[in-house]
Amino acid sequence: MDQQAVDHTVSYRFGRDDYIALLRAHRSLSLLGRFGRWGRYACFGVFFVVLINLFNYELWPDEPTVALILSAIIFAIAVLVAPIGEFIAERGLALWIFPRQSMANKDCTLAFDDDAIRSKYGDIEGRIPWRAITRFLETKDHFFLAVSRMEMILVPKRALPSPDAAADLGHYIRSKIDAAATG
Repeated sequence: MDQQAVDHTVSYRFGRDDYIALLRAHRSLSLLGRFGRWGRYACFGVFFVVLINLFNYELWPDEPTVALILSAIIFAIAVLVAPIGEFIAERGLALWIFPRQSMANKDCTLAFDDDAIRSKYGDIEGRIPWRAITRFLETKDHFFLAVSRMEMILVPKRALPSPDAAADLGHYIRSKIDAAATG
């Protein structure tokens, strides 16, 4: 990769765990993601209660107490089963979709400089200007830079030499995104 004065460079191998982290980041930025993990599960439970009650609407006028108890049981089961379904879905996607991606199990280099982020996944190179970053999300293990609703740049903190280096990079990224948004 040809670069001018590079302030920060991160190199890592994009693996299944990184793919799952991207899935979770996308989910957290979605409409239901704003409710948090258990809020999302509660919405899932309400959806199932409504769906089942639509098919059993004749029970409500005759036995409203039974219908309420049944609804509460369905809600509780749906909320408690949702994390298991989410876990299985993440692992299934990681086994089925991840290997088909061009960046799967490839070495990745991200160079953060003053005008853009330069990326290299295997033989694929790209340049993303700071103004293209729409959102920034930081978790315990990763930084996520949203380019669109469907695309994110993942920066694993494990690829940095220390927690101080991760904090420094996070501050640098935020300052670049803020500067691009204002100017």
